[in-house]
Amino acid sequence: MPRRVPRMSMRELVADLVPDGQQLLIGGFAFGDPMALAHEIVRQRRTGLDVLKTSGGVLVDLLVGAGCVAELAFCHVWNSVGPEPAHAFRRAVEGGHPNRPAIEELSFGAMTMGLAAGALGLPFMPTTPVTLSGHDLVRRRWPDKLGTVTSPFGDGELVSVARAITPRIGIFHVQRVDEFGNGQVFGPTAELRYAIGACERIVLVAEEVVATEVVRERPELTVVPGFAVEAVVVEPWAAHPTDSSGYYRRDLDHHIDYGAATATVEGFEDYVRDWIDGTDDHPGFLARLGGDRLAALALRDRWW
Repeated sequence: MPRRVPRMSMRELVADLVPDGQQLLIGGFAFGDPMALAHEIVRQRRTGLDVLKTSGGVLVDLLVGAGCVAELAFCHVWNSVGPEPAHAFRRAVEGGHPNRPAIEELSFGAMTMGLAAGALGLPFMPTTPVTLSGHDLVRRRWPDKLGTVTSPFGDGELVSVARAITPRIGIFHVQRVDEFGNGQVFGPTAELRYAIGACERIVLVAEEVVATEVVRERPELTVVPGFAVEAVVVEPWAAHPTDSSGYYRRDLDHHIDYGAATATVEGFEDYVRDWIDGTDDHPGFLARLGGDRLAALALRDRWW
């Protein structure tokens, strides 16, 4: 009989598995971002985190603006609706408010290949046949992330490679999970499968729990087997205001409101007070959004 994966609340997840100074990879490529996780990290005032995330979006902007992040590896950080800058991130990097995190901005290709190497147990993975060895990105910013090797084929051309990335813990949003922890994702997956395979520990944030028979009907949707999952948090609408394919649309209005509110330090603090500290938990956040807003975003009357 397979092992039933333990369930925990979002509050317990952050309290038990995301201490100050933790290194964690947060899944989601501007869709399916576990925003409820970021809210709880801010509520519990975590500091010194080493965060890895390919697409930063408003999730990373929020964590940086709240002073939770000491180190950050990413591909880009912006508010994709508008589009407009990630204001809190920009204030932190340019002005050191509330602190200036150490940043490593990798290309999506390099970061994905680093995760692929980690997932496959390899020391590195090729990224491009065009060498970057003389580029400032390698010499000054990524000397411990990118390198070159000589191709064993052809005329010995140099190939750029990305060092393996193996995060200590990864937290990923999935649409559904069964009691044994088999997690399924609808829609695009981007680097998700590589990232899951690269992490030493895996926690899933699921919209809902379904019967194993439902999972077996669509095995191609399973991105992580239950035996690799340490714990599951069941949190409907956990990705809001980003979207969850098959479940709900992106909340464009909330993205716009967030961008307008966080353009100033005072506005950012008001947003945290009203939408995070003032809502106590994710159900409270949803209650503040209101049933009409959720109904307008929902893609079906009921889930599986």
